[in-house]
Amino acid sequence: MGYATVRKSYYDAPEGEVHYRYLFASAKDPAKAPILFLHMTAVSGRYYEKLMQRCAEAGHDCYAPDMPGFGSSYDPVDQPAAITYYVDAFMLLTKHANITKFHVMGHHTGASIGAEMAVLYPDRVLSLTVSGPAMLTEEEQIGSREEELVCFNYPVADGSHVKKTWDFCWGLCGGEPADMHPHILDVMRAYQGRIQAYSCVFHHDLIKTMGEVKCPVLNLTADEDMLSPFSGRVKEKLPNAVVEKIGGGNWEPYHDVDNFAKSMLRFIANL
Repeated sequence: MGYATVRKSYYDAPEGEVHYRYLFASAKDPAKAPILFLHMTAVSGRYYEKLMQRCAEAGHDCYAPDMPGFGSSYDPVDQPAAITYYVDAFMLLTKHANITKFHVMGHHTGASIGAEMAVLYPDRVLSLTVSGPAMLTEEEQIGSREEELVCFNYPVADGSHVKKTWDFCWGLCGGEPADMHPHILDVMRAYQGRIQAYSCVFHHDLIKTMGEVKCPVLNLTADEDMLSPFSGRVKEKLPNAVVEKIGGGNWEPYHDVDNFAKSMLRFIANL
């Protein structure tokens, strides 16, 4: 018997509609709180479907919104002022779905959003799982701004941006071409959202923010992840944080989904 099918819907935000995926627990257990999955730049909530299926089968309602500027969500009219813009957009989902307390899982950009959410809503966020958090110093952020705040795949008439996007993504994620195709299309769609999100990420002091997180934290970052060199700073700021080995390269929750699910679910169950 296969996994249940992930569903899709929308909710309203001040600037437009936010698209999200959801999957309810196979068997309801009041002791198991929902999990909110926050994706990285520049994919969408599609990225989490396999992980959601495993977590729903384990008894958790699962929600994965597309960031504004990504997937099927609206495009912000102006540059978001800070990472809290995305926190605010996602907290509207918890209101829409009538979620009071929940676990958060964030990858790369999603880890920055999740940490900020945990600090701003300590009475509601029960735990935080991060993968590849951008724990960068100010000097390192300046370097990242110079490198990442450039639109490499703006649509052009000859279609060369399509190949640029494919080559860029393929170098980071690999995998089976047909399997990766929809995710690479998500990256192509988010050519503007990518710049907007990264501008917030690389102006956000995640080192400071992570140190202010009060809920239990699990760090699942692969050695091959581009942000692995900075991942150890989570433990430096939060000595009680749990750190476990994981595979999957830059796409841990996707390419090593079974081990990722087992580690995260075990961490949550032991809280």
